[in-house]
Amino acid sequence: MSLTLKSFFLVVIASATALTVGTQDTYHLCDVSTAKIDLAGTTLPAPSFPPTFIGLGVGTQNYTCGSTGTYTNVGALAELFDASCFPITDVFDSGAVISAAHVIEFPFILGQHYFVTNPVTGTGLSPKWDFTSAAFAGNPAAFVVGSKIDDVPAPTNSAANIDWLYLTNLTGTLANEIYRVDTQGGQPPTSCTPGSPEIFVKYTAMYWLTGGSF
Repeated sequence: MSLTLKSFFLVVIASATALTVGTQDTYHLCDVSTAKIDLAGTTLPAPSFPPTFIGLGVGTQNYTCGSTGTYTNVGALAELFDASCFPITDVFDSGAVISAAHVIEFPFILGQHYFVTNPVTGTGLSPKWDFTSAAFAGNPAAFVVGSKIDDVPAPTNSAANIDWLYLTNLTGTLANEIYRVDTQGGQPPTSCTPGSPEIFVKYTAMYWLTGGSF
């Protein structure tokens, strides 16, 4: 199920105006430790740890145009909305969460996803999931920087939808593993004019964080 531009704004607006479920200060995460991620149709490995957080990421994938006339990914910026309190069975229905984003309030922001200089090598960029200003405001340990281990095309419409990923902990205590699945959008055009400005392509994805110390 795709998340349209209209629902993109609905999610953002709902998160800021939620009244019926609770506020950022009073809202409580639900237990997702028994939820099972659906990786059918992919070669991504099964989790080695139980899920701790499940979030709907809404943001942009960022690209620059190289000298060969093709786009190169230079990071991402997304807000992560808590999806833990949606009704779950043994297999968490991420598609239902994305569909529900059309009409249901997301009262709780987990944190932000963005890229930082690799903290181990000091060069290159690494993805970071940062809950230090939202779900665990004031706790400087509430983050994880990931190292990509596996990368597979999205099972449906991979020309438009960015890859599904499996990452492990590079540093931080928020999670041992990170999955990006159920992606919608985010792919750049197939060609570009060298020297053209950086572009920002809207996307959504479900992020699963497993293990960790929280």
